[in-house]
Amino acid sequence: MTSTTNPGTSTSTGTATATTSGETTSGETTSGETTGGTTGAVDFCEGEGGILLPGDEVTCTGDLGKKTFLFAICSCSGLTANNSLRTDSFDSNDPNMVPMDGGSVGVNGPYKAASMVDIGGSLWVDGKIETFNAHEVAQQLKCSDDLTAGSASHVADDLFTEGNLFAQNMTLTIDGDLHILPNKMNQGAKVLGATIKEQVDVKTPCDCDDLIDVPKIVSGFMQDNDNEALPIAPDELVGLPQPKSVELPCGRYFFTGIDSNSSLDITLTGRTVIAVAGDVQNAGAFHITLGPEAELDLFIAGNANFNNVATIGDPKRPAATRIYVGGAFKFASNFTLGANLYQPNAVFTANNMSEIWGSLFVGGLHGEPAGGPLRPGDPRARRL
Repeated sequence: MTSTTNPGTSTSTGTATATTSGETTSGETTSGETTGGTTGAVDFCEGEGGILLPGDEVTCTGDLGKKTFLFAICSCSGLTANNSLRTDSFDSNDPNMVPMDGGSVGVNGPYKAASMVDIGGSLWVDGKIETFNAHEVAQQLKCSDDLTAGSASHVADDLFTEGNLFAQNMTLTIDGDLHILPNKMNQGAKVLGATIKEQVDVKTPCDCDDLIDVPKIVSGFMQDNDNEALPIAPDELVGLPQPKSVELPCGRYFFTGIDSNSSLDITLTGRTVIAVAGDVQNAGAFHITLGPEAELDLFIAGNANFNNVATIGDPKRPAATRIYVGGAFKFASNFTLGANLYQPNAVFTANNMSEIWGSLFVGGLHGEPAGGPLRPGDPRARRL
């Protein structure tokens, strides 16, 4: 089955870097036939991209991707950027990874940016917008409430607002047209195009009403998996006192939980599903590494907590890894994510020492460093 998941663009919010992704384009997620012994059904291992959900003959993870990974960042509540935020995109088929236009941000709530922001796509906010530092939007800006620009800001396309504009001393420049309600005012913004007084209706950007039931999907894989073919026990990764390395070939694997007091390395060689009924807790270093033919759908019914160095996925092809979390996804140390992450029930905190390449669909986003200001990194992500 060919995937239509949205690989997306990248955003950066982190010391070292914090890049994330998600653009409204769709495409395949790489991978193909696995080599060297496969487990699971033949049609699963010979397929690529999205997978059918257990007990569902119609819906696949590609359908989930089309619904969720439409933006570099999609926040079900507000977004606060107290450290640098930057989004863009690239074509993962280009080995030079040249940045492209794209990397939109959608926010269902107030948007506040105290640090430098450079959005390579559009900014779409169902709430107030407040900026206090240099702020760049490469495409359209849509706002359902008042917009206040406290420092030099720029919109390279049209701006649509249901509220007033407050931009003293021309701190906001709009290259395109300003679309504004007849009873609202532009106080200081410089409009290079036309000012059009008309009805403006800014829709809610992120679909947070019909959420994916991650625990239900995990329960399906508890009944239908390939553990016995490897074989690997459902509790194989629970209570690990010593370092452990696991190689998983193509297959669908169910685990009751992942809990290690030492380092844990999981290497994937083919098309893989990992479903976790409980939490992922790792006190030591944690790594999930994808081989050149591998891709991953990771479903975690509970929470994910990484207290040490952690890497998941491939930054050069983040769309090859899709992570769905029922609870919260947290990290406390150096963290590299090359994946599209779905975490709608909790706020995602962009810690310092983080590098995120992919797309975020989260309950909220706070760009708060754990120990100092976040520095903009080299944002890259994937758009096909």
